[in-house]
Amino acid sequence: MAFPIDRFLVPETPVTPPTGFTEVRRPLTAGLPQRVELADGIHGVLILPTGLARQWLDADPLAVVGTSADESAARPVPAPRPLPALGARVPLRLVVRQGTRILGSVPLAAGLRRVCGPVEVAVLGWHLTAGTVRGAGDYGSWLWVGWRVADRAVDTFGPPPINVFVWRRRPPGMRIESEQGSARFRYRYLVDKKLRRVVR
Repeated sequence: MAFPIDRFLVPETPVTPPTGFTEVRRPLTAGLPQRVELADGIHGVLILPTGLARQWLDADPLAVVGTSADESAARPVPAPRPLPALGARVPLRLVVRQGTRILGSVPLAAGLRRVCGPVEVAVLGWHLTAGTVRGAGDYGSWLWVGWRVADRAVDTFGPPPINVFVWRRRPPGMRIESEQGSARFRYRYLVDKKLRRVVR
């Protein structure tokens, strides 16, 4: 039986670098952290900050630690997967540097694009095994990213954000909002309200 939501599912499409990006596909044979050259004078350092040592020493060197296939491959609709346990996804990051200066940090998420100083980095794919985390050697790990000079504006634009005071006038059933970060707006509103009373 098909559900109406089926038409909104993302189909399986081949991964291609965005227009204007230079591809960098490199095997990870030097262990982690590992340096990846990007633009002239700019490089990335692939790191895995886990704080664990015994786990990687005891693991099978060919065991998959993280791969972009889990995020980009199409999944059958009738077979829902259980949510991963806390800490099941490894925090792989590509720290972009110019010399010794850190320009930004890009978490490895399929399709993510992030501007780091003078360059924009796009994450295209990766495959990391436990042997690469443990040390140097060819264990089948690789990294695939793209970069371009960040001299152009974004390709797409979203709708402008709604003013917080206009948003609060909507009925409670028609608004979904987070309390995170809105405390300063409430504080400013209360201060302005008290000042208006004093002026009157």
